[in-house]
Amino acid sequence: MIVVFEKKTNKVVGAAPKVFDSGLWREAEIEELYPDADLNGLSCIYVQDSPKYCLNHNIWQLKLDKNGVPIGVERKPTLPKIYLTTNAQDTDGDGLPELPADAKSKATITAEVKDAKGNIVHKDCILTFRTTGGTLSARRVEAQGGTAAIELTSTVETITVTVSASAEGTQSGSLTFEFMPPEE
Repeated sequence: MIVVFEKKTNKVVGAAPKVFDSGLWREAEIEELYPDADLNGLSCIYVQDSPKYCLNHNIWQLKLDKNGVPIGVERKPTLPKIYLTTNAQDTDGDGLPELPADAKSKATITAEVKDAKGNIVHKDCILTFRTTGGTLSARRVEAQGGTAAIELTSTVETITVTVSASAEGTQSGSLTFEFMPPEE
């Protein structure tokens, strides 16, 4: 199996299994896979055939030896993910926390950056928050030690609102609220 990559960045461009040609199995060549590409910027390595490399080449990276020479292919590390929780309660059991639509009720939203095993990533990063309604206490917050908190203030509209958080090098997270009519 051929794995094609960019020489400058070592980014995997694609992969192709052996081809059956004139009654014989042979390795594909860069020239036939990328006939219009600048071949000076591409290189390749050969590894054992496996369909997993062809299904989604974006989850693979080159495995390098101590001198930086490609020696194989390995799965990219999974990006940390942002998880959002709130102190607002879900009183009607629909899975959405509620706030009274009175333009003064507040909910604290806590963001935690966690790895694939669910452990908090103790690394500082800047989180960017967005909302489809209501008012956030801050749009950009430093997550010190992998956690941060902001406040969401309701509006007078009875709507659903989604708050999302993103940061460079992480998977984004979101949380949806309901702004309910205030009790009289």
